[in-house]
Order: sequence, then structure tokens, then C-alpha cells
Amino acid sequence: MHQDRFGQPVTAATARAVALNDDAVDRMFALQPGAEALVDAALAQDPGFALAHCTKARALMQAGETDAGLDWARRGRELAAPLPKREQQHVAIICHALHGESAEALALLRRHAEEFPRDPVPLSFAVGVYGLLGFGGFADFLQQQVALLEGVAPAWGAEDWWFQTALGWAYVEAGRASDGIPMLDRALATYPSNANAIHGRLHGYYEQGAVAEGTAFVEAWLPGYDRGAVLHGHLSWHQALFALQAGDAEQALAIYRDAVGPARSQALPLFTVIDGAALLFRADLHGAAWPSAVGRELAAFARARYPRPSIPFLNIHLAMAAAVAGDQARLAALQADVATLLAAGRQPSGAVVAEICKAIAAFNDGDFEQAAALASTALPDATRLGGSGAQRDILADFAIAACLRCGEVDKAETLAAGRSGQRAGHLDERWLGRLREAARP
Repeated sequence: MHQDRFGQPVTAATARAVALNDDAVDRMFALQPGAEALVDAALAQDPGFALAHCTKARALMQAGETDAGLDWARRGRELAAPLPKREQQHVAIICHALHGESAEALALLRRHAEEFPRDPVPLSFAVGVYGLLGFGGFADFLQQQVALLEGVAPAWGAEDWWFQTALGWAYVEAGRASDGIPMLDRALATYPSNANAIHGRLHGYYEQGAVAEGTAFVEAWLPGYDRGAVLHGHLSWHQALFALQAGDAEQALAIYRDAVGPARSQALPLFTVIDGAALLFRADLHGAAWPSAVGRELAAFARARYPRPSIPFLNIHLAMAAAVAGDQARLAALQADVATLLAAGRQPSGAVVAEICKAIAAFNDGDFEQAAALASTALPDATRLGGSGAQRDILADFAIAACLRCGEVDKAETLAAGRSGQRAGHLDERWLGRLREAARP
């Protein structure tokens, strides 16, 4: 039997097919284009290669071709039926995940990781801020992610760039940047085109308040990254966020127009809406005077791609997109639809998603007192929405801004101090001043 690059037995017709599938998986782990062509070559070598069918499914899903991806995953599961246990479970976890059966996928994955700790593809579905744990509605998903990866760490050592990236970024997000950053640096030294490690490293700079260093880092690396690659728009969002932190709203807008907003972004619509809405809403809170047409363009894009809400993290950004366009009717419709999903048990984050959507609508309508009450109450549960610390910080900014605008200065400063006490103080020192300035009549 052949082995993959992680030392696991693989059922395939040729060693070449396994090597090509390994290369495709690595391309996806590094968030670089080219995986689909590699897995097609693997399938040409062995049309019945079950694991390659799942690689193909993931590549298609990553490109936004959901229906085609699901078809490939189903075929992979059929082909895996007579295979050894590891391969059967590997395929089953991926199929559950791609079909939206998150609880089933996660339960099987936990058992699988204990038995087969060096099987990274199933693990990769659980890690990251948009993974099974991140979008599972868990208040402690960051701690669960670290525990899962630390549990398999003895099987990995310090040599594999994928595992170093996964655990390093998990540490950064869990408030352990000093542990995570060296791991991300080792991963980049081994695989310099690893956009996922670049991403984690940018979060490290953000958490440490290293705005100038983070700006220099992303500006040096990003020009060599394919604009059509899955993470290009989001890395540009980080670049724009650094510009906002530095007080350069004009530069942030230029980056938005060039790579983040819907006119130029080549990212999946989900990422374009989330990153675009987060940047525009954040800029509004800090008093950036951007043309109103920018917000209207994004709101129209969001409404066209997502006429109804779905996952909680997206839903709060749909509300932000409507807010930057001043679309109160859209905000009212989103609140009603989110309430329906919540009543049906289809919002794993629980009530926090509805509270934030309602707070955004109140803020947009000038009811800053209600917005402040709702946003500050929701803030302790924000982790249940998923996303990164850098992304969720917009909710802290929002709660602080709402408090300032209704005159609750002490409460605003308490919220700011609470965040600074848990994470890097830079997140409030300059930003609180800008929020105060923006809140003045």
C-alpha cells in the first residue's frame, strides 16, 4: 500500500496519484491556487481514488462551486466503503462537513484524531476561525481548538509546516501570541508561500499592536500573491485595518477600493461581504468620511448575494452592510429573518446574533441608548459567533461608540479597559480617542 506525505497508508492505484493528491492538499493548506489541476491529474492516474475525490470536492467548495463539490464528496464516500477504517472515517468527516452536518463531523473528528492523529485533512476542517469549532456556537471555541491540536501534537513534532501553522495561529487567537508567533515563523521558513501562515502572522502583529511592522510585512508579501487566490482580499483587509489603526483613512479606502470591495475583490462573496462590511462599519464608527456610494455598492452586493440571512457571523455583517448604506428597511427585514432562524434552532450562536442585529438597527436609527444597552450586553457572548479576535473587535468598538454617543462615558471606558485588560492595550489607547472624537456633536 502507498503512503501519503504524512506517513499514512493510502489506497490508490499508483504512488504518483498519491503524490499529486498530496500536492493538491498542500496547495489548499497554503491557500494558494492550483489545487484543482493537481487533483485532476491524480484522478487521471486513478479514477477510483476515494480520498482524491474528497480533495476535489474541497477544491470546488473553496472556489464557490458548492453543488459540484457535494457531488464529488458523495462519490468519494461510495468509493471509500470497502477501504480501511482511517480512509472511511476521513471521507465521512469531510462529507458531513461539506453537507453542513457540523455536529456529526465534529463528533467523528474527535474520535478520529485520537486514533489517527497524523491525518491533517479532517483536522483542518475543525481549526481556523471559520471551522467546525469557530462556527459551532461555542463560547470557548478558541480553547477547544488549542486542546484538540495539543492533543495530537506529540504525533507531529516541530517539523511540519501545516501543523505549525494550525497550532501557531490557534495560540495567537487564544491570547498566546508569544507561543504562536515562533511557530508561524518556522512554518513560513519551511513553506514561504504559505498564505495561511502569513494570515496568522498578521493576526500576531495585530494582537501585539505592531501596526508599522504588520504594515511592512503585508506590503512586502502581498504583491506576489495571486489576486484570484482565496485569501488575497482578506489579507488586503488586514492591510486596510492597519491603515485605519494608524489613522490613515484615505489609505484604508484606497486599499478597500483596490482589493476588498465588490468591484475588485475576487474572493468568495461570503468573504467580500464580511470583510467589506467590517471595514466600512468600523471606519464609520471612527468618523472616516468616505463617499456614501461606497456603502451603497457594498449593501447592494450583499443583498443580491444573500437576500436572506444564514450563518450568524455572516448575519451580523449583513446588518453592518445595510447600516453603512442607511438601509433601515433591510435592517428590519434582517432582524425578522434572524428571529425566525433563531426560533427554529438554526443559529448556533444563540441570541447574541439577534441582539447585535437589533443593536445595529437601533444605532442606525439614532437610538444610541438602546444600541449601547444591547451591544454591551451581547459583547460577552461574541465569541460564540466565531471569527478572529481582530474581526470581533468591531463589536467592542461598536458597544463603546454607542455608549459614547448616548453620554455613557464611564461605561464606554469600562468596556475599553476590560478589553485592554485581557488583550493588548493598543486596541483602545488610540482607538478610544478616535471614537470619542467621532461621537462629538
